[in-house]
Amino acid sequence: MRLFLTRHGESTYNAEGRYAGSTDVPLSETGVRQARELAVKLKDTAFDVIISSALARARQTADIINEYHNLGVIAMEGFNERNIGVFEGLTRKEAMERYPQVWERRSTRAVDDAPDGGETIRQVNTRVSVALRRLKEEYTGKKALLVCHGFTARVINRIINNLAYEDMHGFTLDNCEVAEYEL
Repeated sequence: MRLFLTRHGESTYNAEGRYAGSTDVPLSETGVRQARELAVKLKDTAFDVIISSALARARQTADIINEYHNLGVIAMEGFNERNIGVFEGLTRKEAMERYPQVWERRSTRAVDDAPDGGETIRQVNTRVSVALRRLKEEYTGKKALLVCHGFTARVINRIINNLAYEDMHGFTLDNCEVAEYEL
């Protein structure tokens, strides 16, 4: 399977510097423009399937891209963004001020810790691994576009390249940037 992986366009929370996580926020005007620009870049790529996280910002991006492909978009919750718990909706500064002990634990970077109410990196890795395995099984030999999120993309890159957890944070996918993988 040839996997084209992209991050959704800028969300309203991205524009405000807020943790979005599993909060279902829409694209900003800039995000819609980014998605349209990406759609034009990908219009001649013959995808067999377009998959999206179930969250609105990824789904909106996928729907815009799909205007050139007419495939329908398959939403898979396994590719949703990491639930970042009490940090969701907050800026880094707000998170640090409201939850200093959680912040000092570096809970967003620890493999088996998370902001209160959130998912650990290991939990996200397990969820994304299951979804990625399903994708590979169902679309063997196909060309797939997956629209997801920054942290989810980082986990996918870790899984595909067999990186250690501590090495995964060097990979960043900007809004509407594309990475390609052969699975």
